[in-house]
Amino acid sequence: MPSHHDNLQVRDMQEILKDNVNNLEYQLTHANSRVASLTEKLGNILAIHKDLEYHLQGIEIYISDIKELINKGR
Repeated sequence: MPSHHDNLQVRDMQEILKDNVNNLEYQLTHANSRVASLTEKLGNILAIHKDLEYHLQGIEIYISDIKELINKGR
């Protein structure tokens, strides 16, 4: 014989906790995948930054050399 709670479709504490755990697991998995994605993007940005620094150092050397040539010509 069904109980009054069954008729009202009231969930017991175990069902509620199970749903909460499943929800938290989903959120954690989603957050973890976002962190992994952001980590990869940050790695790419850092690699680009390193390349830019290298090229800027080269440009600074060229500018210095040109300044020396100009000063020698004076």
